[in-house]
Amino acid sequence: MSADQVSADPARTALVLGGSGDIGAAVAARLATDGYDILLAGRSTERLDGVARRITQATGRRVWPLACDLRVRGGGRSLVEGAVEKAGRIDVLACCAGEFRRGDLLALEEEDWEAGFGAMFFGAVKAVRAAWPHLRESQGSVVMIAGVFAYKPPAHGALPGALAAAVLNFTKSAAELGLRDGVRVNCVLPGPIAGRRLDENLTRLMAERGLSHADALAAYAKQLGIARVGTPEDVASAIAFLVSPSATFIRGASLVLDGGGLRML
Repeated sequence: MSADQVSADPARTALVLGGSGDIGAAVAARLATDGYDILLAGRSTERLDGVARRITQATGRRVWPLACDLRVRGGGRSLVEGAVEKAGRIDVLACCAGEFRRGDLLALEEEDWEAGFGAMFFGAVKAVRAAWPHLRESQGSVVMIAGVFAYKPPAHGALPGALAAAVLNFTKSAAELGLRDGVRVNCVLPGPIAGRRLDENLTRLMAERGLSHADALAAYAKQLGIARVGTPEDVASAIAFLVSPSATFIRGASLVLDGGGLRML
């Protein structure tokens, strides 16, 4: 292949849902470092713009912020149409979006369940369905994010546990279709990950015991019986591997990232 042919090849493009969140931003940054142009989807235009600027400055890759709301009817189709209009193709779809309340099944209201499934599960389903023809054309890859509560939900994790189980089973079904169409579909299941959501627990621990943030992280990990609390970059590294050529034999898999908490699974 000549140099002209190489330079004419279109850049690989990754569509990252939840791109303004802790994990989504880390995934987008890692994939950009690995050579992808990034389509960054989320609801907050301001936060998306900030993440996009940081990634472009750090990597030189093209990043398109795409403000959207996947909870609305037709949201997935509109997002994918806009993404393809910008980049021309989709090689990777990373489903990192998700907002939900914690509480036991009696404490949560109907609106909490509807909002949680709308944002994390139905939003991802809409995006996968809309992006599938483009992923089939590029022989691309989908990575879903569920969570370890899919296997072991505590009482206060009724909603995230149900969501994670739904995402996990959707992954397996989509992966079977992917065998026919040449689309790899896998899932990662993070345990406790440092970020805004975990900071609520850490703030309480810091106040109760007079700990620094670093000491609170270590104490929390010890309390859970895990090696350490994870980082958004840990999740990003796993996703980068699953969409890479090194993982072409991995399909329909669920990769647990929890520092050993489910080591007996």
